[in-house]
Amino acid sequence: MMSLHEYARQLAFGEAVVFENLAMVPVMEREARPEPGYLLLQEALEAKLARVTEVGGGTVPELIFENLADCPVLLLGGEELVGAKQNRMLNLTILAAPHSQIVIPVSCVEAGRWRMETAEFEPSDFMAFAAVRAGSTSRVTASLRMRQGRRTDQGEVWSVIEERSQDLGARSATGAMRAIYETRLTDVEKFVRAMPPRPGQIGAAFLIDGGPAGIDVFDHPKTMEKMAAKLVRGYAVDALAAQRAAGGENAPERSGAPDKADGAALAEKIRQWISALEAEGRLLIEPAVGMGQDVRFENDRISAAALWAEERFVHLCAFPMKEGSDWFRPTPLSWMVSDRLSRRARSRFTREEPPPDAEF
Repeated sequence: MMSLHEYARQLAFGEAVVFENLAMVPVMEREARPEPGYLLLQEALEAKLARVTEVGGGTVPELIFENLADCPVLLLGGEELVGAKQNRMLNLTILAAPHSQIVIPVSCVEAGRWRMETAEFEPSDFMAFAAVRAGSTSRVTASLRMRQGRRTDQGEVWSVIEERSQDLGARSATGAMRAIYETRLTDVEKFVRAMPPRPGQIGAAFLIDGGPAGIDVFDHPKTMEKMAAKLVRGYAVDALAAQRAAGGENAPERSGAPDKADGAALAEKIRQWISALEAEGRLLIEPAVGMGQDVRFENDRISAAALWAEERFVHLCAFPMKEGSDWFRPTPLSWMVSDRLSRRARSRFTREEPPPDAEF
C-alpha cells in the first residue's frame, strides 16, 4: 500500500479560484485512469440499486446499508441521509462490495426527531459542512484508537449544528442540519456556480479567509464532478458563518462576482499545509467497513482519513487541527456520549424526552 505522505507528495495542485472569502484549489489528475468501477451513494439510491434502513427499531449510531448492484457503491464520509426516524450523516467513507449488506456508522444531524417518516432513507444534495466533518474525522480516529468502533462525539455534532444555525439565522423545529442549507440556499448556490469542477480535476482544497479549511481527493475526475457541488456547499456554509463573525449582524453583502486573488499563492499555501502529512504523527491502519483499509493520520497540524481499496486511495479527506477553533475542541477520553447526555442534548430542541426506543 502506498503511504499517505507519498500520496500527498504526488498531488498536483492547480491555481485557486476565489469567490468572496472562499477559495478552491483544484487537485488535478496526473494521468488518465480507467472508469471508477463503482456507483456513488446518491446514484445507487436513486436507481433503487441500494437501500439504507434503520437497525431493528432504530439505533442512532448505526444503519443498515444493502448494495443490490453488480458493482461496489461508494459512500462518502459526511454525506447526509434523509428520512426514517431522523436524518443522519456518514461517519466515514465506505466502499460497499456488490450484493452485500453491512452495518454503517452514522451520526444524527437532526436532534429533535425520533419518529418514522419513511421506511428507507433517501439521498440528499447536502453533506455535513467542514466544521462538522473536521471534528467528526478526529473523533472517529480517537474512537478507533480506544477500540470503541467508529463513533463521533454526538453531542459535539449537535452543538456545532446548533451554533451554525444561530450564526446563519436558520430555524428548524427538529434542529435539522439541512435547514441551514435551505435557509441560505440562494447564497450557497452562488459559491457553487463560481466554483465548477475543471476537466481532469480529482479533488479540491478549500481556504476560508486565506486559511486552509480542508481537502477532499478522489480516485477519478468523474467522482469529483459528481461530488463537487456538495463539497462547495459545505464549505460555503462555513464561509458565510465566517463573514457573519467578521462583520457582525450588519455586515454588508458582498458582490456576486469572483474576487481577484493570487491563485498561485493560495495553491502554494495548500501545498505547505498538506505537507504536514509528511511530518511526524500518529498513523493508524485498520480493516475498513466494507472493502479495503481505513487509513488515518494525525499530528498537531492535520487530521486525515483515507480509504485504500482496489490498490489505490479511493478517497482522502483532511482538515487542519485548529485547537480552540469552532470546529475542533480537544476533549478528555470520556467524550463518548452516554445515553443520559444524548437525551439531554436532544431536549434542547424538543420539550419532550425522546422515546425509550432511541438507542445510542
